[in-house]
Amino acid sequence: MSDSPHHSGGYQQDDPEHVGGYEPSPPEPPDDPPRTTVEPLEETGEPADGSVAAERFRRTTPARRKPIPARRSGGYWRLAFGTVAYVMVVGGMADYVDPQTRALGHLAFWALIGLAMFVSVSRERRHGWEPAPRWPWPAGALGGAVAVEILVVAVGSPAVIVGSLILLGLALFVLLLFG
Repeated sequence: MSDSPHHSGGYQQDDPEHVGGYEPSPPEPPDDPPRTTVEPLEETGEPADGSVAAERFRRTTPARRKPIPARRSGGYWRLAFGTVAYVMVVGGMADYVDPQTRALGHLAFWALIGLAMFVSVSRERRHGWEPAPRWPWPAGALGGAVAVEILVVAVGSPAVIVGSLILLGLALFVLLLFG
């Protein structure tokens, strides 16, 4: 191999045209970029250190503004997760607290579900979306409370705690699988 700047190395072909059966394509004309109007400022005798360079090329036409539309949430996964978490917590502590405390827990859960439904309905009206079905909200509220009471009577709080831990372990495993 030579150190000569004229020798590029490799195999030298006799006929450099149409190498490999390809022909060079003609150069394409460049696309004209969109033009904006720029007004130079009057010279005021300021120093040319670059501090006013940005002011000399100030835009006179505003940038195009496109409003970003609000997105509807993807289903009722928050409601389902909240209901399952409620059943786990209240079902797990049912044997260890008074029935009045459990009843207050049910009332607080229903109030939170009602607040979430109110927020969802107000977002629909504010953004002009078509109304979503309303049945999942009362179904989640009543279904969660009924599930707690049935599980406590049928299997007891210790079994609910063990089942909750198993369910949380499976959910963590799935989350780790999908990142």
